[in-house]
Amino acid sequence: MNGLIERVSKIERSVLASIAIVLAIVLFLAVNVFSALTFSSARSDLTQGQLFTLTQSTTNVLRDLDEPVTLRLFQSTALLESASGLNVYSDRVNELLRTYQDLSGGRVRFEIIDPIPFSPEEDRALQFQLRSFNLTQAGEQGYFGLVGTNSVDDVQVISFLDPVREQFLEYDLTRMVANLARPAKPIIGVIDGIGAMGQEQNQMPAYAVIRQMQATYDVRPLKYNANVIPPNADVLMVIHPAGLTPRTRYAIEQYAMLGGPVIVFVDPFAEASPTDPQNRMNYLFPTSELSDLFERWGIQMATNKVVGDRSMALRVSGFGGPTRVVVDYVPWLQVRPENMNTEDAVTAQLQIMRITSGGAIQETGIDGVKVTPMIQTSRDSMLIDVTTIRRRDDPSRLLENFEPSGVRQNLAVRITGRARTAFSQGPPEQNADEAAPQNNPNAPKPPEPPQINEGNINVIVVADVDMLTDPHVVNQSGQPVSSNGDFVVNAVENLAGGGALIGLRGRGLSHRPFTTVERIEDNARSKYFATEQRLEAELAQTQDQLAQMQALNRDEIAFELLSQDEQRRIIEFNQKMLTLRQQLRDVRAALNADIDALETQLQFANIALVPLLVVAFGMVAASWRRGRLRRGRASAGGKTA
Repeated sequence: MNGLIERVSKIERSVLASIAIVLAIVLFLAVNVFSALTFSSARSDLTQGQLFTLTQSTTNVLRDLDEPVTLRLFQSTALLESASGLNVYSDRVNELLRTYQDLSGGRVRFEIIDPIPFSPEEDRALQFQLRSFNLTQAGEQGYFGLVGTNSVDDVQVISFLDPVREQFLEYDLTRMVANLARPAKPIIGVIDGIGAMGQEQNQMPAYAVIRQMQATYDVRPLKYNANVIPPNADVLMVIHPAGLTPRTRYAIEQYAMLGGPVIVFVDPFAEASPTDPQNRMNYLFPTSELSDLFERWGIQMATNKVVGDRSMALRVSGFGGPTRVVVDYVPWLQVRPENMNTEDAVTAQLQIMRITSGGAIQETGIDGVKVTPMIQTSRDSMLIDVTTIRRRDDPSRLLENFEPSGVRQNLAVRITGRARTAFSQGPPEQNADEAAPQNNPNAPKPPEPPQINEGNINVIVVADVDMLTDPHVVNQSGQPVSSNGDFVVNAVENLAGGGALIGLRGRGLSHRPFTTVERIEDNARSKYFATEQRLEAELAQTQDQLAQMQALNRDEIAFELLSQDEQRRIIEFNQKMLTLRQQLRDVRAALNADIDALETQLQFANIALVPLLVVAFGMVAASWRRGRLRRGRASAGGKTA
């Protein structure tokens, strides 16, 4: 009987175990299905730069939409299947577009269209001029592009969603939505001190970069010495502010502190400046600056220095005396991608820029104001007196006398934050030609608007005006020769978005610059560079002297036949050369000492620190557990007693 009961109990236990396994499987599947349906959009972004988290700028744009925007994603299934990398990228694009739709409360409508070859959907893709790719030898095409429309039939197109621009995907999408949400062209007010807007009376056309802007924006010239900046201007562009009146400077500052975006082009030596007809070597207004405003914006630019860089120098042909020479002209710079800020959407995708006789923008440090470099020189740079450049001396002399500073100079910066007014004594007097109404000079002046003493600014400053001129932008056929025009249009577009686009900087996926290492290198180079240069000069001089002494031996004169003084000098030169080499090695080792120390710290953290922390945690846990067991035994013993 007992055996029967035991067998029944075993059967019941096995049945219960089987049921438990089945229930566990069902529960596991149920939890996964529930999670997939409920938390499909939940994410945890653990990257330092929050690379996969939407910015607040995007959230603001989507939540402030007043009218519906439709985004149609043309993606060919056959194209995605043939390109595995593109297939993975399309998943992120689809996911991001659905997020846009959710955050906008349905005001962004998202559609997916598969343009099957020879279908009406493909005809629509062709109509929007999307970039196509061959799928078969028969000529069937595939597409992966985005088309956005609004209620008034404005159209924005990304002809191909290139995975290369993945780090700027959010920027591109939000820019498209923001442009469609504001059908009217943004107004760009221009204070022009160089003739960039052209002169109709002299039949001089506007610069090519201005014409490029006019295709997208409403570009309006402003009076050079104006009392106020029109409040309806979406962006203010100030080009070569040479001799602006205090009142106009005040108007620029007030516009900026009211939240108006500003882009300023200044120059210590504008080679495009008109010259005196009586003396072509005399420039009428070669220098421009806004020193009083710059001081409050946390920057300064010397007006008597231009930037030269050996590694960025353009090769030119000129005359060195009576002969023609071909040489690297250090004040004329070719800006490559490594000299641009890859984290800023304005400069991240640019290729080659040209800057000539530009200035150096230095950060002075103002609490609440952030200065971010956009374009920089290499460390092989120096500051050159403007007078040296204006004389048009032999370009090879500049190269011979070049002494690099070892630091990177800022050629363009972005300034954000909260700034204070430069006119603490109150507004300057209005300019006489605008103080009274034009139709009635005797009419009373309009009331002065209240002065803004502090406000958030959004400014880009470029220390070169010549970069805007046609030879720096296009060739005689009108084809681009540099990315200068793209830089200006990108900057204006970025600023025109105001709060909508300013936070949408390019955020890298895997590349992160070693900012700590670069800072250490800059500090070390500024500390040891002069010593390194002196030792190298002494070493070169010693080697020359030693070579001259050893030339005696090459003339078949044995060392033993030299005079004792000559032998002593050769030995001394050899010893000095060895000493200088050792000192130079020590200096170069000092340059990398802090970097080596940082590397050692990182190696220790990666190799030893984590295991030590795990061991320490295990020891603490074991000690706590032993203590708990001892307390438990002691308590049990007390109860027994």
